[in-house]
Amino acid sequence: MLTVLLTAGEIVPDGTDFRNTAHFRYKADLFVPCGGRPEAVNISNVAGLLDAEGKPHFKYIVEGANLFFTQQARLFLEKRKVVMFKDSSANKGGVTSSSLEVLVGLGLADADHAQCMTFKEGSSPPDFYQA
Repeated sequence: MLTVLLTAGEIVPDGTDFRNTAHFRYKADLFVPCGGRPEAVNISNVAGLLDAEGKPHFKYIVEGANLFFTQQARLFLEKRKVVMFKDSSANKGGVTSSSLEVLVGLGLADADHAQCMTFKEGSSPPDFYQA
């Protein structure tokens, strides 16, 4: 068990548990999960995304993580007027850029990759990287 101190001063006794359940603690207009466990929100826990009056914690959800919600959880939220953007359409940019990074890593020699694809924080990316 790992104790974590949040920037707001809150002490979280178990960082892993916090990571796995943080989406049930907050309310916002927009929720964009871009990582996490598959099926993190499922039919057995999706009600945790509603307040005591049954109002959803989020108006819009853009599922940037693969399979963060089960189909049953999506349908449950959509019936409560949450606008859902499913992972298969929402995370194409991440998949595309990741694929390009892998391709460049395979296609360039180590020295060329270092010259064309890496830069230090605070410096400008190389022209090849930007292009």
